[in-house]
Amino acid sequence: MSQQVALDQKQTFEALAPIWSELLDLPSEEISEDTDFFGAGGHSLTAMLAVTQIEKKIGKKVPLFALVENPTLAKFSGFVANLDNQERVEEAQAPDGSSSQSERLLGYNSPERRETRNTFFENYYAQAMQSEAHAEFCRNVYGDNFGQHGMADKEQLDLLIQRLAIKKGDIVLDMGCGYGLISKYIAEATGAKVIGVDLSASAIKFAKSMALGNEGLEFHEMDIAKLEFAAGTFSHIISIDTIYYAPSLPDLLQCFRKIGQPDVKLGIIRTYPKRTFTKQTWSPDRTQLASELKEVFDGYETFDLSREENEHWRQKKEVLESLEQQFSDEGSRELWEFRYKEAAYEAGIEQFRYMFVTGQST
Repeated sequence: MSQQVALDQKQTFEALAPIWSELLDLPSEEISEDTDFFGAGGHSLTAMLAVTQIEKKIGKKVPLFALVENPTLAKFSGFVANLDNQERVEEAQAPDGSSSQSERLLGYNSPERRETRNTFFENYYAQAMQSEAHAEFCRNVYGDNFGQHGMADKEQLDLLIQRLAIKKGDIVLDMGCGYGLISKYIAEATGAKVIGVDLSASAIKFAKSMALGNEGLEFHEMDIAKLEFAAGTFSHIISIDTIYYAPSLPDLLQCFRKIGQPDVKLGIIRTYPKRTFTKQTWSPDRTQLASELKEVFDGYETFDLSREENEHWRQKKEVLESLEQQFSDEGSRELWEFRYKEAAYEAGIEQFRYMFVTGQST
């Protein structure tokens, strides 16, 4: 545990300046009182790294929103120096055992958590399509039963298709396709060929069986960190609630650039849970994803789906409560508990959800 160091504002400034220099990749002589963390290239990931380093080096646990609200080094130094007089913000422990949102996100793709998560999902995909109770749950929550685990309903899928202008003749990569039923929906709605990848052997086995004889669908058991496709294969790449699982976001987007055609379009939907954050913390332009998209794809357009996201979790919890006995009667109690534990936790947290789309004509 880090020992707290008593520092005045000047000493705090001197302690923070090297951290900013390192994380923003700026020479120390370019760091001044007026250096704006986000204006100088910082984003959600570097901000989390900053507060983590501050706790390690001077023993002060700084809420991430403080950096958003005090973005210059002078203002932030003042906040940190006066932290003992600020109202402390405590977080409830997450289901994975992490004690803070920063800790959870920074460790999200550690080898241990990836292995645990992969085991959870393999168990899920081995059970979900066998359960009529789960099918009823999906129809009530998502509008159709695609065996889905994420948060995108049919309205969000239709918006994604519309904004990407997917059409017949296109080749679409569905990253993290699960059972492949969303891939099938996109292929049937657009006439495009959709190639789905997922790490779950059970999900891909189902998808391949479902796609037999359908030239518009193709599925592969594949890690998203090791996408093995020829350069220039895809006209579109979509990630629906799966970008979280990339061990390295910069590497993944560079891979998208390589396997995509020169004018490839990306459609990425992801959620940022609030916990001790604020909407300003997770404004799209401050996220690591936005920063990397600007770097690799020259920009993006965003669509705010936050209202739908918060309603989604409340609805999930209510529907699962109404179907608890049906799950139990058919022998799917474990599946119900897996889904309900997640829904009950997330329903109590404000969520910010965005669709990021690249390649839009202006």
